[in-house]
Amino acid sequence: MEQKILAFFHIHYMLFPISNIMQATKEAESTVFNSDPDSILYQYRAGIDRINHELTRYGLTKIQAQVYIFLGKYGSKTSPEVSRALKLPRTETYQILKVLQNLGIIASEFSHPARFSAIPLEKALLSMVNSAQEKVNSLVKKEQEISRLWKEIPIFNSENKENQSEKFQILQGTPRIHNKIKEMLHRSKRECKFFCTPKDLSKFYYNDIIEQKNNLHFYMKFIISSPFIIPDLIHKIGKSNVKLLSKFDNSDQCFIISDSEELLIFLKNASYPARDVLAFWTNSKSMIDSMMMLFDYSWIHSIFYKKN
Repeated sequence: MEQKILAFFHIHYMLFPISNIMQATKEAESTVFNSDPDSILYQYRAGIDRINHELTRYGLTKIQAQVYIFLGKYGSKTSPEVSRALKLPRTETYQILKVLQNLGIIASEFSHPARFSAIPLEKALLSMVNSAQEKVNSLVKKEQEISRLWKEIPIFNSENKENQSEKFQILQGTPRIHNKIKEMLHRSKRECKFFCTPKDLSKFYYNDIIEQKNNLHFYMKFIISSPFIIPDLIHKIGKSNVKLLSKFDNSDQCFIISDSEELLIFLKNASYPARDVLAFWTNSKSMIDSMMMLFDYSWIHSIFYKKN
């Protein structure tokens, strides 16, 4: 995955040769960021905007990404030069350069006034990834300490009505939804039932959701809603745990029931882009009972997978 991301940045980033841009800038007296549609520089605008957007996914703001790209493609500049070229307030420009320095993606030169230059893109991406990983590792280390402190504080509501109430939660994006499913599996003690499409099943397997069954003591059942596309990984799950709906083909329906106590329904499943995947979680007994009836009925009217 990281190699694909680096390849994308490398292709788009290298489309903008420094010498050509600087020469065109002298002729048009503008930068690629504010170029007119009829200028030479405008042909690079779409690529620049795409790179800017992708850099925001690494934690940069749009303006910070713009400053980094500017230094990377126009060479070393002083703070006033960056400010004039990008039409940014001087104070804001100085603060942005300071932030980018702290992130380790630009360097300052020993000169007066100080000049700033961008480090190579591949190194900048790696630096930001490592920084994010360090933050994650730090949070993981703090998890046990925070949990311990939380348990030491008593519950002041003696009736504890919150635990008795029915709840629901909307989850968007594959990472959040998969984390929720893993939490459900960890809480499960008896059985977990999956009604899903072949694509959903593959996503669950390759994101280490289904493999947890080897470490947990409960039974899993799977109903695949399409008999026409059978994932090769069924034999890894166990054919006795998998059934197919022989007269049903639906690429949208997917839900998971854990111990008749938790239910997760996909409103938009794996047939959608990862960021658009949407799910609904609840512990509502009435909803869970209804979906249990649907699953059990489907299980009875399904067939076990038999390899030809």
